[in-house]
Amino acid sequence: MRRTMTILATTLALALAGGATAAPAQASTRHPAPGSPTPVTAANLLTPLSVATGRGSSVLFSQNFSGTLSRTDARGTVRTVYQSRTPGAEVGAVSYRFGTTFFAENTGAGPDPAPNTGLIRSISGDGKVRTLADVAVHEARRNPDGNVRYGFRDVSASCRAQLPAAVPGAYRGEVDSHPYATEPVGDEVFVADAGGNDIVAVNRWTHRVRTVAVLPPSVTRVTAAIAAGIGLPACTIGHDYYFEPVPTGVKRGWDGWLYVSTLPGGPEGPALGARGVVYRVNPWNGRVQRFAAGLLSPTGLAFSPRGDLYVAELFAGRVSVIPRGSHTARPYASVPLPADVAVKGGTLYVSTNALPAEGAPPAGQLVSFRLGRDRDGHDQDGQVGPNQDAD
Repeated sequence: MRRTMTILATTLALALAGGATAAPAQASTRHPAPGSPTPVTAANLLTPLSVATGRGSSVLFSQNFSGTLSRTDARGTVRTVYQSRTPGAEVGAVSYRFGTTFFAENTGAGPDPAPNTGLIRSISGDGKVRTLADVAVHEARRNPDGNVRYGFRDVSASCRAQLPAAVPGAYRGEVDSHPYATEPVGDEVFVADAGGNDIVAVNRWTHRVRTVAVLPPSVTRVTAAIAAGIGLPACTIGHDYYFEPVPTGVKRGWDGWLYVSTLPGGPEGPALGARGVVYRVNPWNGRVQRFAAGLLSPTGLAFSPRGDLYVAELFAGRVSVIPRGSHTARPYASVPLPADVAVKGGTLYVSTNALPAEGAPPAGQLVSFRLGRDRDGHDQDGQVGPNQDAD
């Protein structure tokens, strides 16, 4: 199991055991509670972890663990756009712009013994597939977070020796690449690398890869309750643990900055709380700012035409919205296991039931919601925002 998926699977086990519960969706005057979702595809998709709107009425979505990239039209007809020929490869991180589809094909992340590759690819309008870069090569050469210290920074060696085997005591960023989301802007495709804990950019023409920003660790102060909840020794109480950030989504905002969703690098449940964060990242100088916090497993982002940010909170069982001008997420819609979101005009698309329960058949689905009116009484399909094509 890939590193990011291991984190998600751990949290899923907590959720199924009752450890993570979803808050009910609540209405607000600006974002009235939506109606029932409209199915876009049949409920038999395997791990639809990535969604993007394409040309016209088409919607692109991945089925990561089957190595498949698909497209559905207004009638719900599903066609395969790309099928990996590499055994065990994961296909995801789909995005669309300039009449071109972008995606990632990944192998060997985390404990997977296969060679680590992170191919960023494009599909032109005539169906030609091109490889833009292998971000795993950049990760192996540069290891951008190699100087970041994770784990405990100030506990004794004897205390670290008492930690459970699953909790590393102290270490620096390791070489690992798992491209999880892409966002094409201008000449570059920005990539959220969930293995590298960073944002990198791939030039579409020169194929050069550059590090945009290394994301800050997720810091948790160990309390007596946390120590008891996850089996830490008493000597860790009062000390900070520096978890790896795990970027899962990247979108360009109305202000030109990148907005990045991150998992907190450890289990999310009552013991540690909702620790997911959305950061703002300056794409020109790499400056990082915390934008919103207190999210439960945020795994996908989408801006509406008017700049409201929708967030898929996978194990909260909801899509939330951060209104433009706010830093606080509000529940928007309750849906089971939403992995990603995409917006075109006045329609919000959500992939649901993204991770099947152990032993259960795939039940993933793509659904849509009609976005309501904004605070000025206008429909949200009144204009095209910076993350959408007008075609």
